[in-house]
This record gives sequence, structure tokens and C-alpha cells, in this order.
Amino acid sequence: MSQGATAAATTLVVQGGTLIDGTGKPPLENSAIVIEGERFKTVGKSGEVHIPPGSEIIDATGKTVLPGYIDGHGHWEDWFGELYLHLGITTCVNIELYQDAPWILAQRDAPNSGKIRGPRLWASGQALGTRQAEAVRESARAARGEISISSAEEARAAVQKKKRDGYDIIKVNEFVPLNWLEFVTKEAEHLGMPVTGHSWDAIGSTRAGIGGIEHIWSVGYSSITDDQKRRQIGADRLLRKIDAEQVGAFYELENYDRIIDAMAENGVAWTPTVAKWLWPLSPNAERFWARAQAILGDPASKYFPAAFPYTVAQTRNRFEKYNPEQLQLAKSAHEKSLEFIRRFVQAGGMLKEGSDPPQGMAGLQMHVGMAMDVEAGVPPMTAIQAATLNAAKTFKKEKDFGSVEAGKVADLAIIEGDPLKDIWMTQNVKMVVMNGKLIDIGFHSDWRNPIPAALPGHAVPRDIEISPVAITQGTPTILRVTGKGIRPYLNVRLNGNDLETRFVKGELEAIIPPQAIEHVGLYFVTVSSPGTSGQHSYPAHLIVRFRD
Repeated sequence: MSQGATAAATTLVVQGGTLIDGTGKPPLENSAIVIEGERFKTVGKSGEVHIPPGSEIIDATGKTVLPGYIDGHGHWEDWFGELYLHLGITTCVNIELYQDAPWILAQRDAPNSGKIRGPRLWASGQALGTRQAEAVRESARAARGEISISSAEEARAAVQKKKRDGYDIIKVNEFVPLNWLEFVTKEAEHLGMPVTGHSWDAIGSTRAGIGGIEHIWSVGYSSITDDQKRRQIGADRLLRKIDAEQVGAFYELENYDRIIDAMAENGVAWTPTVAKWLWPLSPNAERFWARAQAILGDPASKYFPAAFPYTVAQTRNRFEKYNPEQLQLAKSAHEKSLEFIRRFVQAGGMLKEGSDPPQGMAGLQMHVGMAMDVEAGVPPMTAIQAATLNAAKTFKKEKDFGSVEAGKVADLAIIEGDPLKDIWMTQNVKMVVMNGKLIDIGFHSDWRNPIPAALPGHAVPRDIEISPVAITQGTPTILRVTGKGIRPYLNVRLNGNDLETRFVKGELEAIIPPQAIEHVGLYFVTVSSPGTSGQHSYPAHLIVRFRD
């Protein structure tokens, strides 16, 4: 039973709303949805559906009822739970994480059993990849790591281990050779595990048996016929020599159709994630921004990490700094990205949506993606399926999830407004049913994940350097802290205690008062991001020596 669930009767009935069931059927007005236990029992029109005596009734009159949303591309962090529920997301597909360890499995199993407040998780753990590429070693990818493979046999063995360890999904990165990828997909199919990932060559990945391809740049790179050029552009993006917001300007429109045809014919799902990088160019950009700010402005959400407003504003801030040439590249990327989305859906491709944090707002960015799909020319009904049934199909879960049909797990998002007229209404969530129970979708300032993440998240640098590295006992000192990823919201800590910290020209300056170093010894300096789990960097060592 999910935390926040009501003390429900044996049968729950959601009645009177307009049902968009996720299958693509026309909306059903004045619907009645009968839920017994955790599953839908009967779905039909009010007056035509038997309602058992004593049922708990939820009046959805004037509202639209949809399947609980599935964020098809998540990177889970321990404080996301309430945010996802607030946005009607009852399932998050965790595609890759910072660690391939018991933590994500514990996170997955606890929400699935109702012991952590949040959506259910389908987990991949770390991606399969290779460490041969300098761009990976030098990029943010290195921080979250990967399972390095160096042969087809190692690829097969890695899949087998994923299955033994209990993961739901296999993710591969673009550096895995296609002949190894084929071993991955065959073994995964044998074990009943879906495979998704990045690609340099979407046609080759399709032929190798991949089930899903992630990001606009995977298919965009694939449109560049010069292999050396495409790999150089990809490496430059990873190394931040060119922004992801601009890289789409190099896609070759004339090669889109052959990629799309191969993916559509083989049922390969695709997640654009264009919202992450290009939302400021949307005509609805201010609506997106206002919704994000409303969430950040909720007094009860103040437990979110200090880093969160920074990551939410990251794309917007980047656009504000662009010169005319950079902005023109981004506009070209936006046009070419929406063109691929439009053609992909028109050709019958399976569109899937996801928020792809940390840049932007986890969960909300999935809704932004749906809105941008519609801007590209995708029918609103198809955009809704991208965040419901199509996501379930991609990960072989459609028997139980993704649509409102008898026998399936009872997840619902009940919204104000008509998303077929205005797709942005998908985020206007008023009630959520998960596992057959009405749940609380508010923020709670005292909520914390009982199993916080062990490793530094994206918002905290792993390694830091300090200056000076040795000081005299009892001497007040200004400590300078540097490192990759130093941000204004970070705090410096000494042996676990916060120091007065300020951000100066890309560095942190912390004041060490004399009473904090009265005793000689080895002290530990860390950098932390205030809020929620309080993740911190690996320690730097400070020597406090004897006073003369």
C-alpha cells in the first residue's frame, strides 16, 4: 500500500470523468471505472457498469481521466518521489544510474511495495559500454560509470549478470560495437529483458535487435553519412565543445526517412528528449517555466536540494548567454528535431516520452516533451500514448500497465482540462490512483527517502582540492576549494560541520574559525549540496599542525 493512500473500501470506483484510456480509442464521456484490489475490474459508461454496494466513489465529473503516466527515460534520485506523484507519474523507468549496486534495487522494491513514497521503478542500473573512448573518460559519463565490456562473450555475461541481480532493463551506450550489441540483444531476448540505449547508427542498432533508441541525437548522428564527422560531433558534444542545444544543426534531413523506415518497420521505440535541451524555443516556453516555478515556489517543497533551481534553469540560462550565431544553430537544431519527430510518427514509429534529468525538472520535462511533440505535428492522442502505453510496450510491461483496461494494474492520473484540445493540461493533475488506491499528491516538507543515495549526485563534485592543505591549530583560516562542478549553492564542511561559505569566481571560500581547529590532527573537508539526503564529495585532507 503506497504511503498517503486512503483507507479505501474493497472496491474503488472513479465515476463521471471523460476517460482517455491510452489505447487510442475515442474519449469516453461519463465513464465508470471499477477497481478491485490493485486492478481494474470493469471499465465502461456510467449507468452501464455494475457498481458493487459499499464501493468507495471518486467523483471525477468535469475532469479527464488517463492512465497513470510512465516517465520513459528517468535517472532516479532519492528525493524525486513526491515530485513524480505530484505530476501524475506512477511509473519511472530508471535508464542508467550512478551505481550498479543494491541501492537502486532497494529503491525499486520499496516504492513497488509502498514503503517509499513515490512511483514504481523499472531499473537498468549502469549501462553497458566500453572505456575505449576518450570522450567518455573526460565527460560527465565517467562520473556515473558503466559496465565495461571488451568482447561479445563479456557482453553476453554482463546481460546474464543483470538478470541474476534482478534488473528489469538493459541499457547500452553508443560505443558498444554493433556485433557485440547483437549478442546483448539475443541474450536479453532469451532472458525476457528489453534493451534500449544510445546509438551512432540507428539502422545498425535496429538490425542488431535493439528495442528502443534514446535521444534525438542518436537518430540525428545517424543521419550524418560521414562516420568520422558524426563521431567527432558526438565527442565534441560529450566534451562540451559544442552544446547539445546546438548539435542538431548538423543533422542531415535528406537521410531521415531511411532511418525512420528501418525503426518503424522493426517496431523500435524512440524517445526524443528534445525538451531537455530545446524547450526555450517552444512557443509555450513561458507556460513551461511558470509551472516549474510554481512547483519550486510551493512552501512544502522547500526540502528539495539547493541545486534543484539551478538545474531547472540550466537550459534557460544557457540560451540567455548565446550570441546570434549560437542562437541560430540552436534554432536550426530545434527545427530539424521537430521534423524528425513529425516524420517518425507519420511513418508509424513508436514514440516514447521521458524527462531525462538532471538538466531541467524531473517528471515535468516529460510533460514538456509531450507538448513539444504536438508542436511538431504529433496528434495529442499519440503524445498521450507516448507517456503511457508506448512506454509500457517498449519495456514489455503492456500486459499490466499503460492503459485503462480490465485486468491491468489500476493506475490513473485525473486532470483538470482536455489534453486533446490543449496537451499541456496533462500536467494539471488533481488526483492520482496508484495500485488501486487514491494517494496524496502534495509535497510534505518533512519527507525524506529512508534509503538515501550513497554516492555524490550530479549536483555535487566527486573530487575537490583545497588550499592551504596544512594550517596551524587555533588559527582562523580562509580555505579555498576548487574542483570540476563547483556551483554557487554548495557548502563546505569540516569533519561534517558546515562552514560559512561563499562562491567567488568559480571557487568556494570557507571560513574556518579558530575553535573548529583547536586540536591537531587530520581533518576531512567535503563539499555538500544542502537539502534532502545531503550528498557530499569525496573528502580532501586538511592537516592541523602544532602551534609553535
